[in-house]
Amino acid sequence: MAEPQLDPEEILELEFEYAQSTAEQAQDDRATIMNLYLLLVGGVGSILVGFGQARGAEMPRDVYVVVFALLGVIGFFILMKLVRLRQAWYDSVLAMNQIKDFYLQKFPELEKAFRWRTKTIPPPGKLWTITFNLALLVAIIDSVALGIAVYLTGWRVANNDYAVGAFAAILFFLWQIWFYFFQLPSER
Repeated sequence: MAEPQLDPEEILELEFEYAQSTAEQAQDDRATIMNLYLLLVGGVGSILVGFGQARGAEMPRDVYVVVFALLGVIGFFILMKLVRLRQAWYDSVLAMNQIKDFYLQKFPELEKAFRWRTKTIPPPGKLWTITFNLALLVAIIDSVALGIAVYLTGWRVANNDYAVGAFAAILFFLWQIWFYFFQLPSER
């Protein structure tokens, strides 16, 4: 019995379609995760404001500390997810362009038909991309939340009410920016 023949063109077409769908899925997941995060932050913020304005409703300060600290930690996990989605998108785009490069070697006359090429893919950590802006937004929100949590603990330095909280927020923000660029280099 003869073995079935594999069609290389069909395999490459299927591989390209798979890479294309994984790139699209990474973009869709990015939007979904951001919507959920903003809904969470907005919902928790609304509940805290509403609860604080309700007559006779007093929440212990420690509850606020825990809620804001959790928002800070959850935000970092969202940032990690955004980084991973950018890595997945980048890998999918590389796969698609590898197939294009293969075809261009066989059919160099097609070069003018392809605007997007392997050499034109933006680096994963390129500044001011949508992913970078969303990561920056998350880092700002969760750093402020963590700074508020630290402030509400009552830790003080030299009678300065805000110094420790502000320092914690700035340090957390800088650490997240470092993490983003450590995971997503701005050069290929």
